[in-house]
Amino acid sequence: MTNHDQTISTNEAGYDRWSRLYDAYPNPTVAADDLAFPPFWAHLSGLNVLEIGCGTGRHTVKLARAGNRVTGIDLSPGMLEQARAKLAGYPVTLVQGDVMAGTDIPGGPFDAAMTALVIEHIGNLTGFFTRVKALLKPGAAFYISEIHPDRTAAGTFAHFKDEHGQEVALAGYPHSAADVEDAVRTAGLMVEDSRDVPGNAALAALNPKWERHQGKPMLKIWVLRG
Repeated sequence: MTNHDQTISTNEAGYDRWSRLYDAYPNPTVAADDLAFPPFWAHLSGLNVLEIGCGTGRHTVKLARAGNRVTGIDLSPGMLEQARAKLAGYPVTLVQGDVMAGTDIPGGPFDAAMTALVIEHIGNLTGFFTRVKALLKPGAAFYISEIHPDRTAAGTFAHFKDEHGQEVALAGYPHSAADVEDAVRTAGLMVEDSRDVPGNAALAALNPKWERHQGKPMLKIWVLRG
């Protein structure tokens, strides 16, 4: 089994275990993403949008409510089960699979793409961005929200405690911002915008324990262009 296959197997099983808890789980990274990421793509409407790693559909439903046709792909059948319940009646196609493994993704080429908290699980960044570029129309935007590189460099990756209190760690890679942006350029995309997102009062207001993140980097958001 290759390293990629091992990562996929670990993360598919891990996210399946997390899926029943995910939407109610008190996770500051997910909460920061919910606050900071949507404003970057909230203007999308009436478009054909690809969401990579759609999970339980927390961003998918916002895209669909704005009148977009959304195709979401995710490794985890459990996550997609939650998403289907949430997205009933919306013009959304959900695909179980791995974008890096050549899973057939219908509906392209796409007007825009987005992904949240997925890059940490990608080993071959250049391969990933090359694949996404091939799924997009020329000039289309690709919106990315990711756990901040300072945090992954310090060993913080996706993890949770299951219903029995057992710690479950997902497999990840500590990419620097330079790693990501070098791969972007090698794949023929350009960085249109790059932002650091620190913890703030809005995040702390959701959970007093998250006050410790105030002023510290939580996320990195990129807007890419083909």
